[in-house]
Amino acid sequence: MKPFIRTSTLIFFLAALSGCIRDVELDLKNTKQEYVLNCILNTRKDTITAGFTKTEFINSSSKSFELVKNAEIVLFENDKSVGSFSFSDSGTYYLPYNPKPETKYRLEANIGNKKIWGETTVPKTVEAVIEELASFIDGYQISFKDNRDEDNFYWIAAAGYEQMPDTTQKDTTVFYAQKNIAGIIFSSFEYADDFNRYIGEHGNYKFEYDYYIRFSDSQLPDGVIRIKFRPMVGSSPEVFFLSTDYHLDKYMKSSLLTERMEIYAEDMPFIYAPFPIYSNIHGGTGIFGSFTSVSKEFSRN
Repeated sequence: MKPFIRTSTLIFFLAALSGCIRDVELDLKNTKQEYVLNCILNTRKDTITAGFTKTEFINSSSKSFELVKNAEIVLFENDKSVGSFSFSDSGTYYLPYNPKPETKYRLEANIGNKKIWGETTVPKTVEAVIEELASFIDGYQISFKDNRDEDNFYWIAAAGYEQMPDTTQKDTTVFYAQKNIAGIIFSSFEYADDFNRYIGEHGNYKFEYDYYIRFSDSQLPDGVIRIKFRPMVGSSPEVFFLSTDYHLDKYMKSSLLTERMEIYAEDMPFIYAPFPIYSNIHGGTGIFGSFTSVSKEFSRN
């Protein structure tokens, strides 16, 4: 069996931050570290952030990944440079810039004589109506019309505030509000991908999804699409509807499949095999993707 390198990658899903672990097969003849470049373009943000680190071996005693602080990272829009990133005290690179829908971008990180790069084309602006249904059991509904001019990949998620105990307070019990992504979403939407789906009766819905409802437009009917769903989420829930590019879609799906395999491995480790996480980074690993989105926050407790 080959050893593995683990790299920590981060997806900023709007307000929700989710971490995932990437298993990378290592050739026994090659023990060099890889560069990891992560950047996701969000058309609703006016600042772009990028992470640039090195992989760590699984038997490393380090609790953090080695930051690459002296790289030159440049963003190109339709093959023209729009600026260079600056390194921040938080350990990430940033560039004040608002990416545009339906535009091609290239990200290049130069360190010494090595170039690490990736490309993405931002999807067309997604237009959708998000509304709260009358019954709490029913949850919410998203209505939208698919753009037939291109292949589209859609994701639904929700996040809400939960009361978390402050473990730093030893003499008293103190709670603070933390925004977490919903771990479960119920729906009966028949066109959704089944890779993270379970079948069962959940009120008015027959399917249960881990974290997201994901679907493409390859089999969607014409006209307005309406999706009803209920997320298991905390107070002041915020519902998200994303249209992702091909690369981010593949990355998110493979990340969830990896997590699922690791959960199965706890019960049946003898059948475990790491699922390869998608990467479109040349000269290293990681992800350079993009999305457009609609979101709405509600006051339901």
